[in-house]
Amino acid sequence: MFHTMSTSEDLTAAIAASQDQPIVIFKHSNSCPFSARAQVQISEAKHDIEIYGIVIQYAKSLSTEIADRLEVAHKSPQAIVVHKGKAVSDYWRSEIQEDSLKEEISTLTEAA
Repeated sequence: MFHTMSTSEDLTAAIAASQDQPIVIFKHSNSCPFSARAQVQISEAKHDIEIYGIVIQYAKSLSTEIADRLEVAHKSPQAIVVHKGKAVSDYWRSEIQEDSLKEEISTLTEAA
């Protein structure tokens, strides 16, 4: 499922949701060709994993807050896997692949 984030409260809710199951936070630009390719991968993955997304042009301060709270350098497009309130990995540009995200979420879920 895909959840749109635009506020600090949305980020807090996403991090809280990661306590129950691993999630992905997806940051992307609406004007970048790399983001467009990553969106296709995220679109396919959203049927199997929980994804929380932002468009960085519309939520720059939230994008910065994500980087700060999860202690992950800002990139775009970026998919950050969050589990138990912490970033466990992040993917950038062509690294954002449906299969890789699903595999990591599955591994984290099985280990829990």
